Amino acid sequence: MDALESELERMEREPTEASNGNLEEQVRKLRDHNLRIKNLNTQRRRILDQLKEKMLQYTTLQERLHQIGELLIIADLHAAVKKINQRLDRMVEDATCSICLLPWTENGIHRLVSLRCGHLFGSRCIHMAIRMYHRCPICRRRARHFHVRRIYSRSFSSH
Repeated sequence: MDALESELERMEREPTEASNGNLEEQVRKLRDHNLRIKNLNTQRRRILDQLKEKMLQYTTLQERLHQIGELLIIADLHAAVKKINQRLDRMVEDATCSICLLPWTENGIHRLVSLRCGHLFGSRCIHMAIRMYHRCPICRRRARHFHVRRIYSRSFSSH
């Protein structure tokens, strides 16, 4: 563009009388050409700005999608951990007395027993509860000492 302007200035300084009409035509053409170049440069800058804006939007969208993907992974992991915790809680519930929350023993005063309603307790704990309330501590069904049944199992192990 600078070359065109310098050429234009050079041509304006060295006009010859013989080619005066031709020279004026060349100057007009150079000016028109220069104006078109300026317009094209303006359009080019506008297009580049639009492209930068689209690239920024694309990058932002990519980051959002990445964040959403991470959130989905975290949500899946959270659900899996919650499920595992629930299973562990049930396992603990299945291995502990619901009155004192201590593990049962195979023998002795805290061996595993059940009431006729099916709820499980340590022997000493349920006998004390029956003496005091005459009911199952979980479902509140009437209970007596002769309703207590010992549970036998080969796979039973105390924790």
